[in-house]
Amino acid sequence: MPSYNDEQQQGRVRRASEQSSADTSIFSTAIPYDAGAAWAEERTRVAVGHNVNVSGKLIFNEPVRIEGRFRGEVRSVELVVIGEDGMVEGKVCAPRLLVMGELRGDVVGCDRIVLGTHAKVFGNIEARNLTIREGAYFEGGVRMTGFANPK
Repeated sequence: MPSYNDEQQQGRVRRASEQSSADTSIFSTAIPYDAGAAWAEERTRVAVGHNVNVSGKLIFNEPVRIEGRFRGEVRSVELVVIGEDGMVEGKVCAPRLLVMGELRGDVVGCDRIVLGTHAKVFGNIEARNLTIREGAYFEGGVRMTGFANPK
């Protein structure tokens, strides 16, 4: 037997489908914003270029993209993008992180992380929000931060 919430949801879907295709106001609230796609298009500075191997500690004050191989620690006050051919082995600390390549290490201090469809992540993630796209691989632990402990 359908519950009241099921009937209510079906009513919303019916009403939405009855509206013209030009009016997307109902659908815009139902479909979540895809941060990964928007971040991939965001203007970034390439810190480690394609076919480059670097090790050490990178600290940035602007959005940055890693297309090559990096071993060490990455810190940024902005967005960090690990490109599809990029590989980071080490710790990453940034408010926004988009992984489209490979990450082997821990992620700390993030507000929002998106794992793209070809991402491979091996390590622990500490973040407020985590989005894992279909096709991504994740092996590790997740600790959601910024929420009060339930008692």
